[in-house]
Amino acid sequence: MKLSIAGGCGDFGRSCFFISGNQHAYIVDCGTSTDGMDRVPDLTAEEIRSAEYLFLTHSHRDHTGAVEFAEEAGFAGQVMMSAQTYRQLSYKPKNAVIMDSTAPEVELLPDFVLHWGRTGHCCGAVWYAITCEGKTAFFSGDYREGDPFYRNDPVRDLAADIAVIDAAYPTEETGDAMRERFLARAEALLADGRPLILPVPRFGRGLSIAAALWARTGGRYAMAMDDRLLREWRTFARRKYFVKPSVWDVPVEAFRPWDGTHIGGPGAYFLTDAQLSHAESRQLADSAPEARILLSGSVHGYGRAKEYVESGRAEQVLWPNHMTYGEMRALAGANRFARCIPFHDPRRKPEALLYEF
Repeated sequence: MKLSIAGGCGDFGRSCFFISGNQHAYIVDCGTSTDGMDRVPDLTAEEIRSAEYLFLTHSHRDHTGAVEFAEEAGFAGQVMMSAQTYRQLSYKPKNAVIMDSTAPEVELLPDFVLHWGRTGHCCGAVWYAITCEGKTAFFSGDYREGDPFYRNDPVRDLAADIAVIDAAYPTEETGDAMRERFLARAEALLADGRPLILPVPRFGRGLSIAAALWARTGGRYAMAMDDRLLREWRTFARRKYFVKPSVWDVPVEAFRPWDGTHIGGPGAYFLTDAQLSHAESRQLADSAPEARILLSGSVHGYGRAKEYVESGRAEQVLWPNHMTYGEMRALAGANRFARCIPFHDPRRKPEALLYEF
């Protein structure tokens, strides 16, 4: 079997991996770049047409933004994903197949077996262990153990001939340490008595931060969510399959509705525009100079978040929605992976673009 890196390693997003053997071929993720140029994966027309399956780990556009491109280029296979990933996608694949959560191991063909589990990154995010022609490839997707909101199915004692593992943060620290640093800063800003704007994605860390911040402060501060995030909170705060039991200690009504257009006093305001891409978000921030802005993720090329950080209007403290290099090595050590390929860090170029396994 061969694994070709079509994006995602030493790159800004654009996660995509093409795997081929003597009889079968498949693709894992098909995203666009996050540098503002929306670059598509380095897949040839022949590779796209030969793939029988496209497996999506989750809905974020750096993993799914080029699915339509692949279909237009001749992909005619099945697009496998979880039900929540399908719900979250703005573009619905033509031949989507929803995986059954009660059947995490599926024989697609006599020599093609799929095994999957939850990653803890967002609702519907999954990892894959795919055995094809006698060889197993593991794909972590965006993987996070220990998240305060999302459940994770830990990967332990898994044998794989090759493993592509999330390693977005080039540090040795743990997610617990990163989480503590973020929460401590957010709490300090709230204690200052000024409004705190928290730009977050609709699907992902927003709910994790909200639940953890409320638990840490015990409801001492007013917290509000815009309509899109509040709908996600009300939908998933009590759904056992996705969330941890500790989330049930947070009252459903802990977060009040917010129209997202003006600041109404001190407290935390969750805004579903992680990159400050929308003019309305920037107008909101500019109209409330007394408000602090705390960014929790990487700043990408398609928004204005970077400008706000560079000007001092916003500050950035990363929330651990991925793994560090230290955690990647720990995960590899807890399993039996013959070869590991880290992905998601644009600063680390891959050793090669083609691997045989």
